[in-house]
Amino acid sequence: MKKRLIMTVAASATLLLAGCGNNHKDGKDITVSLPTEAKADKLDAQGYDAAMPVYSAVYDALVKYDKDKGIKAGLADKWSVDKSGKVYEFHLKDNVKFSDGSKLDAKAVKFSIERAKAMNKETTVETLKKLDKVVVKSDQVVQLKLKSPSNQVLNELTQVRPLRIMSPHSVEGEKVTGKFKKAIGTGAFVVDHTGKEKTTMKPNKYFDNNHPVKYNLAFQTIEDGDSRNSAVQSGSVDISGGSLGMLSDQQIKQDKKNNKLTVEDRPSTVSHFMAFNPNNKILSNKAIREAISKSVNAKAIAGKPVEGLFQNNVQYVNKENQQPHVFDIAGAEKLLKTEGYNKNKDGIFEKDGKPLSFNLVIQTAEFPNWKDKAEQVQRDMKQAGIKVNVKTLDAQSYYDTLWTKKDYDLIFYRTYSDALMPYNFMSSVFKNNDGKSGVLANDDALTKQLDDYPSYVSKEDQQRAFDDIFKHFNKQYYGVPIAYPNETFVVSDKVKEFKFSGLTDAPIDYKALKVKE
Repeated sequence: MKKRLIMTVAASATLLLAGCGNNHKDGKDITVSLPTEAKADKLDAQGYDAAMPVYSAVYDALVKYDKDKGIKAGLADKWSVDKSGKVYEFHLKDNVKFSDGSKLDAKAVKFSIERAKAMNKETTVETLKKLDKVVVKSDQVVQLKLKSPSNQVLNELTQVRPLRIMSPHSVEGEKVTGKFKKAIGTGAFVVDHTGKEKTTMKPNKYFDNNHPVKYNLAFQTIEDGDSRNSAVQSGSVDISGGSLGMLSDQQIKQDKKNNKLTVEDRPSTVSHFMAFNPNNKILSNKAIREAISKSVNAKAIAGKPVEGLFQNNVQYVNKENQQPHVFDIAGAEKLLKTEGYNKNKDGIFEKDGKPLSFNLVIQTAEFPNWKDKAEQVQRDMKQAGIKVNVKTLDAQSYYDTLWTKKDYDLIFYRTYSDALMPYNFMSSVFKNNDGKSGVLANDDALTKQLDDYPSYVSKEDQQRAFDDIFKHFNKQYYGVPIAYPNETFVVSDKVKEFKFSGLTDAPIDYKALKVKE
């Protein structure tokens, strides 16, 4: 199925180059690339089925994230947290309407939050795990009451899912557990037509107090990186890059030479790294993980020095609590020998007749640079006497492998970004849940540290907690950093003004985007 889709998309890109540019002559349509299908027909604000960048086109958040200012007003213009850390009160803006003309009120917020909890019973979202009840204080005032304190509520409310606000009219019977019918939000756009290859949207006439944006929007599915860049070069796609479909370093160099394109480069909090399957018996040995880490020349792969899993602009990260990556093949070999491994005639370490060999899983639809980086890891580890087989999967198979099938040894992954960093990211993939191994680690001590963290109210206590978390994590070698990428976008000359939203998974600020007349 996926192979057919890739071929179809590549063919579509070719058609786009030949003729679809005619659709843009009026200068009012902006086409954005996506590395996966938009699935706007499943754009339930409280679900996880649609493509990440699509949510923010239709749905707004109670509060927004700003990397310089922290949390700022969204649908709520003011908020407060009581001394217990268990009651969050939000005062909604007046004169905000959903795309069907109905008024945003506290009942709609209550509906959205309660629906998110009902739909995500096994969630890692702290706000939903600790939610006791949602209280409507008045038409424009709503409270979230928690069972225990959490310092994550505001951060989680900024994200693209599952806590954005949706009209109750979006579901059958306006019931919390009703079947999803139609995406009705307060955001800049309304879904016009949805398809596997292209989804179109039109301005929400009620957006921004009846000041709609002045352009139409389309999401074009192009999984193949080369086809994606060809579409950008031709002008049939107007914005690409980042979570809209990363382009390779070579492609970006090519785009910089095109006077009809602008390359927008922004600092990022995201890291790319290599992780270990915690269910693999060999890799459950810390000494083996350390040997693998030492065998990888992370500085050469990343193109810059790397210190620990996280970039230095991530909250709580500092020079004292991050461990510089060490490239030391001799040290790696010494560790393997200590664990009873010896090199065979092919130069590969083996034990009990079994060579030290691992499958490394990657995908290139969203991350085209991973192919070259994986091959460099393969060469480095071979030099240290460890065999690596690189397996490239399509995006859907990759995520199925990571989250469900678990049939990998090593895997490339990326950190979640912005306001979810670093707690929510670490909690979602490195923490054990209900007695079961975490996605990328099996560590009771780390789990306890992560469980305790949300209850810390003061910034000083939070910093101390993360100093300890980072120290433990680094000593266990749970991740090998391979890149500290920027947020890089390629924009056509139809766009008069482009502004990165500051949120990696929802990168376009639609209100600030200006289109040439």
